[in-house]
Amino acid sequence: MADLVDARIETFAIPGARVVHGKAFPLGIRVKGGQAFEDIDSAVAHIDQLAEQGTLDDLLRDHGTILFRGFPVTDASDFSRFVQAFRLPQQHQEVGLSGIRTMVNGFVKTANEEPSDVKFYYHSEYGRSAHFPNVLFFFSEKVPEKGGQTPLLSSIELYDELKKQLPDFVQALADKGVIGRQYFPSKDDPEAAHIGWNWHDSYGFDIKEDDSIEKQHRKVETVLRDRLQADGEWQDKNGALYVLQRLPALRRVASTGKPTFFNGLMGVYGRARDNQALSPPYKGLDGKYHLPTTYGDGSPIPYDTLDKVLEIADSIGFLVPWQEGDVAYIDNYMTQHARTPWVGERSLLVSLWDSKEKFVKY
Repeated sequence: MADLVDARIETFAIPGARVVHGKAFPLGIRVKGGQAFEDIDSAVAHIDQLAEQGTLDDLLRDHGTILFRGFPVTDASDFSRFVQAFRLPQQHQEVGLSGIRTMVNGFVKTANEEPSDVKFYYHSEYGRSAHFPNVLFFFSEKVPEKGGQTPLLSSIELYDELKKQLPDFVQALADKGVIGRQYFPSKDDPEAAHIGWNWHDSYGFDIKEDDSIEKQHRKVETVLRDRLQADGEWQDKNGALYVLQRLPALRRVASTGKPTFFNGLMGVYGRARDNQALSPPYKGLDGKYHLPTTYGDGSPIPYDTLDKVLEIADSIGFLVPWQEGDVAYIDNYMTQHARTPWVGERSLLVSLWDSKEKFVKY
């Protein structure tokens, strides 16, 4: 348990939490009995003071995720003010969104709005991209009657386990990296409404209404090249875009020197497997394309290996036992997250941020 000396808040053991390199994962922080904050203003002022002292940075670096409980965060406005108190350098700008989100206010969005019966597998946020946030905040506004937990795992612990159980796979990732592929339909394709995103909205930040299609393509290619170091393949048949991103799958966290499994491998494979989309043209039962991630030399990653990776991940995962008002403060470099299906009404809001943490070469 971390050493936190404070008059109003305390650490607590979250049932089912794991211990990773001698530290609780995740760490719980709650308001002490009899020390309830009068309102969101007083809570924000307290968090701001801890942030100024560097206490929150230190705790996040040691634990990977912190669950805040008992703070007076009741809605998106409170949540927005709460996250700003952490004094992170800047809000993260999403480039290449391939999910369904709604902006709630300037700092807060809905989490992915796909139907409640859709399972998400573990992934690093934007782990298939060269442009990703360092920090995620999740706010549990409404808890459903059944399910809807947010599974978390330490990608530091996952790396350790893969190194022990699948050493050849880890070496192949280290030697080759990966190529991630994502499908973006054109905005005017009826398929875009079904999928929920398109290349115009995800990458066309500089597109003007009177731009020709050729000029639109050039502007998107500029974003891919300059912001993501990615390649684009335009599909003549339907005007869709394949985005190819060559990336490492293993990284090292600069502040700790620890290696981490940072990528979107499990999320891509798990969804494709569930939707029977493991063969060309990779279109699944859900009507969406699930283009495979390969090794960096273009060779396939064996499905039995990926099945084993999912099995190992599930064995070390942790289900966040959401209560209304909870806020999870997550280091994206050291934590992967997922989503379980649910029954009832659920509202989970998200805020994405950049910090001073960096990756160094694995």
